[in-house]
Amino acid sequence: MREKWLNSVSRVLEYSLYGLVFFIPISNFLIEVFFTIAITVFTIKKILEKDYKFLLNKTHFFLALFFIFSALSLINSGPYLDKGFKTLVSKWQEYFLLFVICADTLKDFRIRRNCFFILAGISFFVGVDTFFQRFLGLEYFRQREMVEITGGLAGVTGPFNHYNDLGAYLVIMLSFTFAQFMVVREKIKKVSFCALTVILAAGLLMTFSRGAWLGAGIAFILMMLFLRKFKILMAFICIILLILLVVPDVRERFLFSFQKGGDATRFILWRGAWSMIEERPFFGKGLGTFIIYLPEYTSKKFVQYAHNSFLQIWAETGIFSLLSFLGFLYLILSKAIRLARKSTDPIFLGALCGVCGFLLHSFFDSQLYSLQLSILFWMIIGLLYASCKANTKTAQEGA
Repeated sequence: MREKWLNSVSRVLEYSLYGLVFFIPISNFLIEVFFTIAITVFTIKKILEKDYKFLLNKTHFFLALFFIFSALSLINSGPYLDKGFKTLVSKWQEYFLLFVICADTLKDFRIRRNCFFILAGISFFVGVDTFFQRFLGLEYFRQREMVEITGGLAGVTGPFNHYNDLGAYLVIMLSFTFAQFMVVREKIKKVSFCALTVILAAGLLMTFSRGAWLGAGIAFILMMLFLRKFKILMAFICIILLILLVVPDVRERFLFSFQKGGDATRFILWRGAWSMIEERPFFGKGLGTFIIYLPEYTSKKFVQYAHNSFLQIWAETGIFSLLSFLGFLYLILSKAIRLARKSTDPIFLGALCGVCGFLLHSFFDSQLYSLQLSILFWMIIGLLYASCKANTKTAQEGA
């Protein structure tokens, strides 16, 4: 009877993760629904298995530290204590639990592979959606218009709120699809992933998100270095230079970075965040209070985030929280990079390069504070952790 219940709960957990993956670009409400199901059945599963060893590892230790220091930052929240506590419980705690669930559940290659194919499938519709929005004026998920950037230039958003959000999503999706294209040998799969990569790359260009372009470029370079495809890397650099020469809008957006005042708003926000850090460097101004206090430190009254996820973590929750988060990332990424030199697992390579590109983009924007993108990030880094475990076991068995 216990085994029957365990099998049923495991199946519900598996499909709740599939639902999460599928609805990331589509519905915040359904993201919350499937997450609630996942955490409930995961807890039941572990009780039935009487297995709690998964909690005893260094990565979870650093997440626990991050949570503790974030909680301590609430001391400085003052009248905004309720808001900070809600952010701690309903956002960061959820993200950490999602990582724990994915790190444990996605050790199963079949589930990992199925999650990837669902990601790839829905990314196709997101990619096509960018063309609808660019050439027909509206995207078909939520009937959104493009977002104007500057000088008449507008970026596609797809089903996301902003072109930078879509760009962050596409950085990870492109890493996955291009890794498949480079590694798989079956002709049909190779052609399919090549076509999907082209669609997503075109969508990325049409976002005009410079941070996403940089993140995708770094992800691509890392992948070529891991796969030792140096000729393809040189060809990629030539293609980028050609695009800059022949596509005026792309060239204009690229050169905007070097124009006087081109990133004035971002620098103002960074200075504001740094002023908050200087005032309270150890435990921050209080979790969830950045938006509230920012107008006191800058001339910008209606900007919500710091346009730098790491600065915002430091400003809100202090240096110890930031170091805990960076320690968590270091443990996973350092191990993954060591394994990547010998791995030909395209899902593992796609996750590693995608996470690196995403984090680089997060240095210039606030993707870790978006529900859709945070869910995507914590799922993918959980998948990366699970893939590390699987690749380590394979390497040991082959030794």
